[in-house]
This record gives sequence, structure tokens and C-alpha cells, in this order.
Amino acid sequence: MQRISLKKDSSNSCKPSSTNGFKRVVQNNRVKSGRKPGREKGHKRSAPTVSKTPDEVVKVSKVATCTCGHKTVDKEEISRDLISLEIIVHTTQYRGNKTVCPCCNKEYMPKFPEQVKSIINYDEGIKSLVVYLNSYCNVPNQKTIELLGLLSNNKIKMCQGTVGNTMAQFSKKCKPILKKMKQQILKSPVINEDETPMKVNGKNMSVIGVFTKKISLLESFEHRNLDSFKEMAILDRYIGTVCHDHNKIHNAFIQSKQAECNFHILRYCKAEYEVHKRDSIKNFMDYLLSLRDNVDEYKIQGKTKFTEEEYNEAKAQYLKLLEIWDEEFKKEYDYDKKQYYDSERCLKARLRENVDDHLRFLTDFRIDFTNNLAERGLRKVKTKLKIAGGFRNLQFSRYYCDAISIIDTCKKQNMDIGETIKNIFRGKKKIFAF
Repeated sequence: MQRISLKKDSSNSCKPSSTNGFKRVVQNNRVKSGRKPGREKGHKRSAPTVSKTPDEVVKVSKVATCTCGHKTVDKEEISRDLISLEIIVHTTQYRGNKTVCPCCNKEYMPKFPEQVKSIINYDEGIKSLVVYLNSYCNVPNQKTIELLGLLSNNKIKMCQGTVGNTMAQFSKKCKPILKKMKQQILKSPVINEDETPMKVNGKNMSVIGVFTKKISLLESFEHRNLDSFKEMAILDRYIGTVCHDHNKIHNAFIQSKQAECNFHILRYCKAEYEVHKRDSIKNFMDYLLSLRDNVDEYKIQGKTKFTEEEYNEAKAQYLKLLEIWDEEFKKEYDYDKKQYYDSERCLKARLRENVDDHLRFLTDFRIDFTNNLAERGLRKVKTKLKIAGGFRNLQFSRYYCDAISIIDTCKKQNMDIGETIKNIFRGKKKIFAF
């Protein structure tokens, strides 16, 4: 227990940052771009525009006389919109006669439609709103019910069980779509993967996310181990390039290439530089960032990768800077205070051992310099845990992951989220363009 306690710091426990000891944990890994704040030149304006087809037009009076006493003349027409929201609750009641056989007294219910199974039922529009609020917006069950009541002037009185049942129904209906999403991910040349812990009934479990620029797929598991990755049935069959955050489980999937996130490395290097103040660390960081800038320039020129000669030169310079770092490290190393240097030693060993994985983005410009695509995709799960603290059981967490996968994929493909969820409830299998 004492050894475990010694490894705790502000990044993996509730201890304050002042107890970190020699190493300062760097929380912000952003790199300044140098661009001015605000909308960049050439980007489309996001400001709202007045409606071209208003429901009502009201003429307002003009200023006819100037303050100097002269009459004013018309220059142009100015329009401003006042938008109001009207919620209309439409209730359709189905009625039919219950029958009984006079011979055997067997009773028969009326032939209600498929979507009218219970006493009170809700159409696809309300169900889609429940799914969106409860998953993507992280609105708790009770707050979802209160919001529906507020919008409908208390005409919609849903119970908490209905919210859970709606999520379960949506998860069941989107299974064929999620299966097609997996098949499409397996065809992608590059994917991003990451995991995050998750609380389920007070226990630590895990969410694994696999992402492309067009698809997001999240699944929850009881454990964060090799069996969970195999159960997901993606990484054990994928033959492209996987970008991740130095998860050693990926070493078991020898059929795919590995690309490691370089922003994690920059963050760790920055932490070591703030402690030891070695110029060699700063030079190594600057070189990695210069390679990223070179890739951006090559993309503008229409290139897709470094040539073999350019890659070998970049790798040689990468290793040379590590050797310079080693020399500075050995000059200062103190065996009596070796714990002070352990994290730096391990970082250098990791950089040398995984040199090809860290420079993989040079061999194919479709590979990102970072794993931010996956980290952004899992941020919704972390927000959910901050708001709700966790899930009641593993099944509810899977409902949540299924909904997030569909909604986030809709956003990536610029699709109407509400209409997509409605179509899934209606039983449509062809949703995305693949």
C-alpha cells in the first residue's frame, strides 16, 4: 500500500498539485498557433440571418424628419425577426372493441397499431427528443421529464421508467446500423482509438472508442483488457493504422500498424523541461513541432507523405537529438537521487523504443500528429461522469454509448440528428451514406 501511495499525484488521485514533488504535472498541452482570435479570413460567417418566409409581417413607422429639420428619404428596407416558440401537443386516441368467444370465453384485444402497445405511447418525435436530451445533452431522467412538461404546458407527464425504456428501444433498433458502422471502420485506412474509465454502480469499468473523420463508435465493457478489445471485434481484425495513446494492449494486434499520439509526448517533455531545464529537451520538442509544420506545408502542396530519403533524415535527426539529451542526462545523473530522474529516463527509453510509431504521421499524411480525434470523441463520456457520477448498471451505459455513437456520427456527416433518430425508431436500416 505504501508503494501505491508513493505513485499518487494530482493527475491520478485527489491529492493537490503541491504534493507532486520534483515533477510538476502539466495540465495544459495546447500549443499556441500564433493566429489572431476570431473568425479567420475566408471562413463562412455563422451569424444568424433574417427569415425569407416569415409567418407574419408587421410594418413599423419610419423617422420622417431629421433632427436638422429636413424631410428624410427612403434608402433601404431593414428587417428584424422576433422568434417565438409554439409547442402543440397532438393526442391521437385509438379505440376498439374487446371481444370474447361465447363458447370458450377466450378474450381478444382490439388490433392496435404496432406503435400503440401501452396505455400511453409517444411518437418518434418525442422519443427522439428524449434520446438526444438524455444522452448527448447529459440531461438526467427527472430533468428530461420536467423539460418535456415545461415545453408542453404539463400536458406530457412521462415517468422515469419510460425514459429508460426509450433508450433501450433506441439501442435495440440501431444495432444493425452500428454493425454497418463497424464494417465501414474496418475499411478505413486510419482509425483513432482511446479508452476512458467509467463508474458503473460504484465500480470502475471502461469505455472504448474507435473514431474516423466520419464515424464515431463507443462501447462500454466491464474490464479494460485484451478480452474487451476482442469483444468489440474491431482492433483484432483491423489491418490499417491505429493512432492511440501508448496503450500496450495494441502490441497484441500485430496485423495493424501503430501510430502514437505526439501531444502526449510533448506534454511529458514539457514537464521534464520545467524540472531539469535541459536545452536538449526543448530542442527535441521544437523538432517534433517543426516536423508537424512541414507536414502541413506538404499537404498544401498536394503531397501525401515524406519520401523515403526525407523520412530517414527525419528519423536520424530524431535519434541524434535523443543522444544529445542522453549526454546531458548522464552528466547530471545522481545515483543517490535516482528517483528524481526516473520519469525522464523512462520517457527517453519510450521515445527511442517507439521511434517509428511516433514518426508514423510522416509516412502517411492521413495519420494525425495527435490522437485528439479520439480524445474529443470520449469527452462526452467524461462530461457525463462529472454530471451524473456514473451509471446504474452496465446495460444503461451501453444504451448511452449506442446513442452517442449515432448522434456523433450524424454531426460528423452534417445530417439532421432529430430526423435520423426518428427514422431509426421507424425501423429504417439505411441511415448513413455507406
